[in-house]
Amino acid sequence: MKKMVIIVTVPVVLETWLKGQPKFLSDYYNVEIITAYAPSITKIQSHENVTIKTMDFTREINPLKDIKVLLQLFVYLVRTRPSIVYTLTPKAGLLGMIASWMALISHRVHNIVGLPHLEAKGRRRIILTYTEKITYFFASNLYCNSKNLRTIVATMTNKTVKVIGDGSVNGVDTALFRDTMQDDEKSKVKEALRFLEDDFIITYVGRIVKDKGLNELLDVFDDLSKKHSHIKLLLIGDYKNETDPISRESQIIMQSNKHIKYLEFQDDVKAFLSITNLFVLPSYREGLPNVLIEAGSLGIPMVATDINGCNEVVEDGVNGILVKPKDKVLLFEAIERFVVDKVFYMHIKNAVRPSIIKKYEQHRFWKSLKEMFFELEKEK
Repeated sequence: MKKMVIIVTVPVVLETWLKGQPKFLSDYYNVEIITAYAPSITKIQSHENVTIKTMDFTREINPLKDIKVLLQLFVYLVRTRPSIVYTLTPKAGLLGMIASWMALISHRVHNIVGLPHLEAKGRRRIILTYTEKITYFFASNLYCNSKNLRTIVATMTNKTVKVIGDGSVNGVDTALFRDTMQDDEKSKVKEALRFLEDDFIITYVGRIVKDKGLNELLDVFDDLSKKHSHIKLLLIGDYKNETDPISRESQIIMQSNKHIKYLEFQDDVKAFLSITNLFVLPSYREGLPNVLIEAGSLGIPMVATDINGCNEVVEDGVNGILVKPKDKVLLFEAIERFVVDKVFYMHIKNAVRPSIIKKYEQHRFWKSLKEMFFELEKEK
């Protein structure tokens, strides 16, 4: 069986974005994953039934650590000679593609899941832009997790950029992400969060950072909650030690508004999505957000920004509403419409899950991914 090495910067990607994919691929390849260390490594390794090797990856720009990891990757790849190296996330892509090129690996596949430089400024933007271009140069094959993102990436490289299936990095397990929770179970989840039975729950899942639109969301919700006393905002995601922090004003709103509940990153968000009335993602930039297709698979109406990726999952007026990024007025109006217009709400809700199954069902995506790898191996 041929060997495949999957490289991601941090293990949380394996717990969320790629969950189940390495296990699927292990039926066809001897799969090994390389990522940074975390206490969850053992659990991930057991679930995916693959070998995981840890290296000292960091998401921040750190030349000394990055060179060390690059050399470790090179030595490892020379020794193990995988047939395919598959990278996701920017830092893993940069180091993984350079190391596999140095090690003369024929199939160097990078999947682009977002472009961090688009919201960066000054020197950081320049560095991130060149990082992307260098990654593309050393890759033999480039893929994107969304069709719109492909258009942007195509301006940065002369290589052909493709999309697997209809996009995403893993599809969505529509059998898992479906509303099967009983009413009494939902009541217990609400009670644990100190939400009332008739509350209208708006949920956001993701990093609590500026470029996810959290400043706008918190400001808008603060005003909405004064007008509609039965709405609640549930925020789930990493908050501390972020390089793109939300404003001081937003932090104050999080702490002072009693209608807001914050939870740190959760391994499993299905129970929280099951009590959600509206899912909101007001991000400035995305690839193709897994959280949207998971929420959509559960039949939850969505409000998202009209940006790359989001506007492929959310069809305006069909399964949700799209709004202009950073526009608090439009965000306010979109959320409020779902809160007050019950006929419109049910019209959208009935269309959400079918729209997701049609495009992003996980086994359909996995089949396309496997066929992509098989086709690559036929080329050389």
